[in-house]
Amino acid sequence: MPFKLRVGSPAPDFELLALNREPVGLWNCLLEGPLVLEFIRGTWCPSARKRLVELAEARMRFRERWARLLVVVCEDPFTVERYFARHPSPLTVLLDPERRVAKAYGVHQRFGLPRGNIARPASFVIDRAGFIRFSFIARLQIEAASVDTLLAELKKIEAEGPSPGPLRKGRGPAPHSQS
Repeated sequence: MPFKLRVGSPAPDFELLALNREPVGLWNCLLEGPLVLEFIRGTWCPSARKRLVELAEARMRFRERWARLLVVVCEDPFTVERYFARHPSPLTVLLDPERRVAKAYGVHQRFGLPRGNIARPASFVIDRAGFIRFSFIARLQIEAASVDTLLAELKKIEAEGPSPGPLRKGRGPAPHSQS
């Protein structure tokens, strides 16, 4: 039985390269506010392409909730870069070609061939303290958590008031950057 994160679980830490080759890590993102972490199957998937458009159109609604939106793609970086060169997007897209983060979040789906190993469509809402507040893992490639559902989860977090910021493995809030 595959590993499954639950609401209330600490979010697995990660650092991945974005399309622009800049490293993006969970804890640095949480310094800005809560996070929506979205996994898509790949840029070759029609359902994933539709989801990318849907998320791009809703991006400002997430920012209004002070949330960062990250999309993880478990695909060859060259293929992903080629797709986004033809279809530019305002989304922060992270590359997970080794599927490390997909495995850590329990959304890795293995088929027979290495190239066929993908992530199930999934959405996670992570609060500033680094805990999973919402989790949706699709059974079918056409399923996805609605944008309104994700925004409602962010609204619940916002209604609770200010958070102390990211907690690192029980050692208290992460240090704030000097900018």
